[in-house]
Amino acid sequence: MVETGNLYRDNVSRLIGWGHWFVFFNILLAMAVSSRYLLGSGWPDSSLGLAYMLVSWVGHFAFLTFFTYLLTLFPLTFLLPRLRAVQFLGAGIATGALTLLLVDTQVFSLFKFHLNPAVWRLLLDQAQAEDASGWGWLFVWVPLLFLFELWLGGWLWRWSQRRRRSLTLPLALPLLVCFFLTHSVHIWADATLYTPITNQKANFPLSYPMTAKSFLIKQGWLDEDEYRRLSASTAEQPQRRLNYPLRPLSVQPPELAPNILLVVADGLRADQLDAITMPNLSRFADRHLRFDNHLSAGNRPAPALFSLFYSLPAHYRRDAEQEGMAPVLIDELQRQDYRLGLFASGGTDSALYRDAIFSTLRNPGMAPAPAGAAGDRLAFGRFADWLAQAPDDRPWFSFVYLDALNALELPPGQSGPFQPSLQQINPTRPYHSEQREALFNRYRNAVFYTDQLLGELLALVRSTPRDTIVVVTSGHGVEFNDNGNNTWGFGSAYSPQQLRVPLVIGWPGREAARYRHPTSQLDLAPTLLQQALGVRTPLRSFGTGQSLFDAREQRWRLASDEEEYAIYLGNDITLFNRRGDLQLLSAQDYRSRADASPELSLMLQVMNELNRFQGK
Repeated sequence: MVETGNLYRDNVSRLIGWGHWFVFFNILLAMAVSSRYLLGSGWPDSSLGLAYMLVSWVGHFAFLTFFTYLLTLFPLTFLLPRLRAVQFLGAGIATGALTLLLVDTQVFSLFKFHLNPAVWRLLLDQAQAEDASGWGWLFVWVPLLFLFELWLGGWLWRWSQRRRRSLTLPLALPLLVCFFLTHSVHIWADATLYTPITNQKANFPLSYPMTAKSFLIKQGWLDEDEYRRLSASTAEQPQRRLNYPLRPLSVQPPELAPNILLVVADGLRADQLDAITMPNLSRFADRHLRFDNHLSAGNRPAPALFSLFYSLPAHYRRDAEQEGMAPVLIDELQRQDYRLGLFASGGTDSALYRDAIFSTLRNPGMAPAPAGAAGDRLAFGRFADWLAQAPDDRPWFSFVYLDALNALELPPGQSGPFQPSLQQINPTRPYHSEQREALFNRYRNAVFYTDQLLGELLALVRSTPRDTIVVVTSGHGVEFNDNGNNTWGFGSAYSPQQLRVPLVIGWPGREAARYRHPTSQLDLAPTLLQQALGVRTPLRSFGTGQSLFDAREQRWRLASDEEEYAIYLGNDITLFNRRGDLQLLSAQDYRSRADASPELSLMLQVMNELNRFQGK
């Protein structure tokens, strides 16, 4: 039987009417599934932000569902105007879309980002590796949902044929209003930097709320200078509160508290600790405790120092600065009446020192100091003067920060034993492979000079009458195209050359030892708190590290800044960022491993650790 033109148009018209109702009820289903985003995102601080969250939730998923219909089922209605066929295809499309949405809600609840090709590949690889373990719910959800969609499609067809009064406008109008409010209100919030709304832009998948700053500035409705001023001040505001420590400390102070000296020779690589390049520190390490598999928690000075003092991932740094929250280590030293001395090349006036690490000290600063080799010598001289005046009846903590290695700087007139050496450094020009030997020799000469300072410093400390714990380490290393990928300096990669740093500890009462198990800068503060200051509270209450003396060969270690993260586990390095981009590299050559993917269980552990100290 051949369809006539009128019959074709009638079938298409009825199927389109049925399709609109099918879309409406699937919008309700999508909203029910996506309600998990509301719970996982956290509630905004303002009533306007909360109202926007609810409006954008309705508008966004109404748009997504209807747009999916327009791209798929709507054109199929014209190509295949058969009720059974369209209902079957509609049920399949709806089931697939809702299943993807459900999987994304699960990913978001665990990782705080949405599905992307890298995350999807990770989930599939993990499912295959574990014989679909943990995916059993899909075998129940998909067929049940498909059967429900088939039933819904049949019921809606029968119901829509009996319906006489049109409900399209009263039902569609609120959804349209929510959609337009979502984007128009976000335009206002983006222009005024109203963060309770702008911080929600990543709450939902495929969410790209509109902005119109350039248009508003061009029309004269937004003052560009005022916007930039407001943007700069808003950028300094914390995005969340820091819940640190998780509970008050229980402390039993030692009868005779030791002095503690923490020396950070920033830019010092672990492979430079040998008898030729660093004879003084090498001799000291041979007589005390040396950790050969030690990893920094950051590849730049600020995140590395933050994690060293706080035993927290570096993405909490802005919160600590804004809230003026000092690390538990500094607070406990003050409670135990330690005398504190701070000596930093370049001074202690940075926001990290002033507003975070030393924010609770009444007089934390010292006189302004230059950076580089001159600043290192000045910091050492001031420490020597301070130490000479230290009373014997009171313990002290001193922090000495040296940074000549960051700039590969030597004192004027000093060349060093390693030649040929690059004589002039131009930081504005990129380095080239043919310069590597001369540049690396200049770095080794700077290391040699730093070792001379360390030798003088260690000799001073040996004369103190009270037991002194001496810690010598670095914030990060420096790379010289070691892996042949044109990566130089620091802060440019999470490679072993930029993260592996020495850790040498002179600990009175402990015999000389060389440790090769994995350790991290996140471990130093918990170790000092528990084994030197008498803290009895479990260390997970005030840090993410563990004891330096806890030998766990298969532990993972984290390095990060505010946006990027690197997980070291064995010979694997997992890189990811807040957008959910994932990459697995080899620690041997810092190159991508195309034949493998990160472990889902590892990612779950790390994400839990990253959010453990986040305030409510």
